[in-house]
Amino acid sequence: MTPGKQAPAEKTPADNKQAARSRRTTERLLAEARRLFAEHGFAGASAEQVVAAAGVTRGALYHHFDGKKGLFRAVVEQVQAEIKQRVRVAVERESDPLEMLIAGNDEFLAACLEPGVRRILLIDAPAALGWEAWREIDEANVLGEYRAFLGLLMDQGVLKPLPAEALAHVISGAANEAALWAAQADDPAAALTQAQRTMAELIRTLRAAG
Repeated sequence: MTPGKQAPAEKTPADNKQAARSRRTTERLLAEARRLFAEHGFAGASAEQVVAAAGVTRGALYHHFDGKKGLFRAVVEQVQAEIKQRVRVAVERESDPLEMLIAGNDEFLAACLEPGVRRILLIDAPAALGWEAWREIDEANVLGEYRAFLGLLMDQGVLKPLPAEALAHVISGAANEAALWAAQADDPAAALTQAQRTMAELIRTLRAAG
């Protein structure tokens, strides 16, 4: 240990119990908020409804999330992280690099077709959080992944040499729009298949010659 510095105090049983209670409170707030935001939207689900459903006080909401908006951001981040994991699993099933990109895009579209995900992520998040905050979350979970993978495929000679930043925005934007369109179609399942097939064909046109 560095001279003059004290060793960190060991956690007591009381500290551990408090941490466990805090974790349970956070998990209940996230779970109930996600359910209510999915059913009623950000504007339609009040802070009072969330804390009542979670069985906690309004003070607990502000302590853990600094209010309804902070809680909604945490829900959006949770949804994005789950989709990111789903996409990675889908990608790992493929061996061809370009088909990996298509599989990941297919899984993203399928995930966004779920009503709660569509409402939270694509409809309410940009308006409730503001464009910059929404873009920050998207960058960490979707856009950043697209950019990195596209850059890798170009470096490997799999894709035509195009500006990775521009291409990432084009594909990500197209995926978001396709997800919204499919979810609002008269036959969402059929529209999803069409969206996946169309984007797959577009992506395949990016393969480098030879």
